[in-house]
Amino acid sequence: MMRERVRVRVRARRRKVWLRYLGPLASLLVVLGVVWLYGQLLGDAPQTPGAAVPAAALPQERTAALRPVVLPQDDAPHATGMEWWYYNGHLRGDNGEAYSFHVAVFLHDGVVRHTVFHGSLNDHRSGQRFTGQLRTAGIPTSKTVDGFDFKHEGWRVAGAGAVHSLAVHDKNFSIDLDLRDAGQPLLHRAAGSNTPGLLDFGPGGISYYYSRPRIAAKGSVTTAGTRHAVQGEVWFDHQWGDFDGAGLAWNWYALQMDDGSDLMLYQLFGSQGQLITTTGTVASAQGVRALAASDIQLVPQGRWTSPKTRISYPAAWQVRLPLGTLNVQPLRADSEFEALETTFNVYWEGPVAVTGAATGKGFLEMSGYDRTQAPGAVVSSAIK
Repeated sequence: MMRERVRVRVRARRRKVWLRYLGPLASLLVVLGVVWLYGQLLGDAPQTPGAAVPAAALPQERTAALRPVVLPQDDAPHATGMEWWYYNGHLRGDNGEAYSFHVAVFLHDGVVRHTVFHGSLNDHRSGQRFTGQLRTAGIPTSKTVDGFDFKHEGWRVAGAGAVHSLAVHDKNFSIDLDLRDAGQPLLHRAAGSNTPGLLDFGPGGISYYYSRPRIAAKGSVTTAGTRHAVQGEVWFDHQWGDFDGAGLAWNWYALQMDDGSDLMLYQLFGSQGQLITTTGTVASAQGVRALAASDIQLVPQGRWTSPKTRISYPAAWQVRLPLGTLNVQPLRADSEFEALETTFNVYWEGPVAVTGAATGKGFLEMSGYDRTQAPGAVVSSAIK
C-alpha cells in the first residue's frame, strides 16, 4: 500500500510538471498522445540506425544490418529517438579531499526536441551531496564538424575525440574539469557478436554504445563558495538509438579496477521486471573481452528505501564473474536523483567501492525502480 501511495504521488507530481512545461502543447498532445521522455520506437526499417524491427525480418545478428561506429564523427549528436553523453568520476584534492560526481546530457526527439542536463557532486569529507538539473527545448550547441558542445545557463559539456571539458555552475556547487584521454575508445558488443559498438536490447531496440573508461581529469570543484583543485580519472559513455527507454529498467556498473582493468556490466529489464539481457565488457592489458550472460551473476544484498520517495533499491551487490566474486558497496546510500522536473523519473546514481577477488572503484546506476516491478529482485540465472 505504501509503494502504491508513492506511485500515486509521483504520478501526480509528473502531471504538474507536464502542465508547467508543456501546457502550450496540450492540444497537440491530445492528437499525438502522451510522449514519454525516453520515447517510443521510431519507425521499423532495418536501415534506420538503432531501430527495433521484427526478428524474422533481419539476419540472426540484427546489429549486422546497421552501419558501424565511426569516431570522432559519432561523438556528435544523431537523429535518433534517445541519446546521452555521460561522465562519472572519483576526484581527489591537494589536501586529501575526496569527491565523486556524475554529469549527463540527454537529447530526446519527440513532439519537441529537447535537451536535459543532470549533475551531482559528493563531498566525501563533509558528507554533503549536491544535485542540479536543467531542461530546454532544442539543442543548445554550437555547430561542430565532429564532437558536441552543449551550453545552457552556466552548464557546458563539450568533447571531440580524446579532448573533453565540463563546466557545471549550479547555484549550490560547481565542477570545472579539463579531460584528456590517452587510451582508445572502448566499443561495447555482446558476446558472440561481430559488430562492435552496438548492443541488441531485444524488444527494447538496439543501441550504439562506446566508452572512454579512464580519461585523465584536472580542474576544480566549488562548494560553499570555496574552490578546491582536483584531479582523477573519469569514465565517459556515449549511447544512442531508437530504443524504448521509458519501458526499460536497468542496473549498470562502470568499474575502474586497481589492476588497471575496466569493467562495464549492464542488466536490462522489461516493464514487468522480466530480465531482457545481461551483458558486459572487460578491458585489460590482455585485450577486450565481451562477457556473456553465462559469465555474470548479479545478486542484490539487502535493501535501502529512500526516505523521500519510499522507493526501494538494493543496498549493495555481489557480482560473480569468471575472475571471482566482487562486492560492490555504495559509498553513500542516499544517492537517489529525483528528476521529476526534467525527465519525470527517479533513479539511483552513486559512487561505489569494489572489494573481493579484485579491488577498485566506480559508479552504479539503478534506473526504472520507480516504474517497474523491483528489478533488483531478479538476477541472472547463468551461474549457480
